[in-house]
Amino acid sequence: MSVLRFQIRQPSGQIDQIFIESERVLIGSGAHCEIRLPLDQAAVEHCLVQVGPAGVFVQALAFQPPPTVNGIPFTQGPLPADAVLGVGQFQINVTRAEGVTNVGGIPGQATAKKKKGTGPIAIVAILALLGGGYMFFFMDEAADTDNAQHKPPELWGAPLVQCTQPQRDRAAAFALERYGVANSLRERRPFHVQDGIAAVPIYEISAACYKVAGDDASAAEALQAAKTLRQDITDDYRTHRVRLEHALQVEDLQTARKEVKTLLQFTEGKPGEYVTWLSNLDRSLKLKLGRPAS
Repeated sequence: MSVLRFQIRQPSGQIDQIFIESERVLIGSGAHCEIRLPLDQAAVEHCLVQVGPAGVFVQALAFQPPPTVNGIPFTQGPLPADAVLGVGQFQINVTRAEGVTNVGGIPGQATAKKKKGTGPIAIVAILALLGGGYMFFFMDEAADTDNAQHKPPELWGAPLVQCTQPQRDRAAAFALERYGVANSLRERRPFHVQDGIAAVPIYEISAACYKVAGDDASAAEALQAAKTLRQDITDDYRTHRVRLEHALQVEDLQTARKEVKTLLQFTEGKPGEYVTWLSNLDRSLKLKLGRPAS
């Protein structure tokens, strides 16, 4: 198990040093995060730091405010030992620490907790204790755990750029009508994510038809709405996948079930082994939590 050293510079200038024994460290304001920052500085889960064969990598999980590496916003990538990870007004340096035995956190605004590891010996012990319950959790008779490794489906294809109304006057009316529909769907996104997903191509068609109608300003507005919504939903989609992975790793069944249900809403109607895996996992979690599978 790797030991990571976090040097955290607070907005006041105070520097804390924290050692965490783990291959994965969550940074955010949530109580379950290993590096916990104030609510006004970070989202519940803001960044995920992971150790891989090639070194330390970091992935952004939230973008309000956007996390940075050496002052540059990022989505994911390597985190060199001399790089500075910025979250809100906190500046964090992450390095691998070898030979450290006193692992723990330092009290203060930024706090940490040690993450329980599961090496080969621990896994064997757990399997013996649970009598195969571990395998039951991850799969039922129809589930294949390898499906967890398959690439999640894309929510959209390439942006739509062709208007279905070639005449200028009809294109203008159609663009206005489609823009109104897309706005209505976007407003319902918090209650049904599929409405938000459906709104994106409708905005794109609206933009294409505004272009045919010669209304470049409205076309740009509709296209920007499509791009912004695409990015927002893509970020949410990725965040929920990471949260599910983390919940399964720490065996937080309630959170895992919640994230599975959310991801099934994102992928509603999509084909593929990942969606099949989600459906099987949903049934397994219901059984594991003592609820009848439906």
